Amino acid sequence: MAFSEIIIALIVYAASGIAASYYFFVVKRKDLLGGFWGGAVIGLVGAVLVTVITSQDAWFIRLISWLMIPRIGDFQIPVNLIASVIGGLLFVAILNRINHSKDRRP
Repeated sequence: MAFSEIIIALIVYAASGIAASYYFFVVKRKDLLGGFWGGAVIGLVGAVLVTVITSQDAWFIRLISWLMIPRIGDFQIPVNLIASVIGGLLFVAILNRINHSKDRRP
């Protein structure tokens, strides 16, 4: 990896961390340990760690490919599992918001 590629990667990681910190600190108005810059550092560390973990042996790409087109032996399941889970979670979240996020009664 060339020096310029390393610098560009660090800039992208830093931008990802700063964007995550901005979203939580400014947009969602959440209190972060160390304020905005503490959140940016933690976001940078998270961006680097997740990239390193998911790029090992391309297991993450294989997992996502299998979730999009699941196959058990020679049998292919005709459902995109990622889309179905996201759709289910999205509609339950909308239902929860319609119900004003009320707590359940015991």
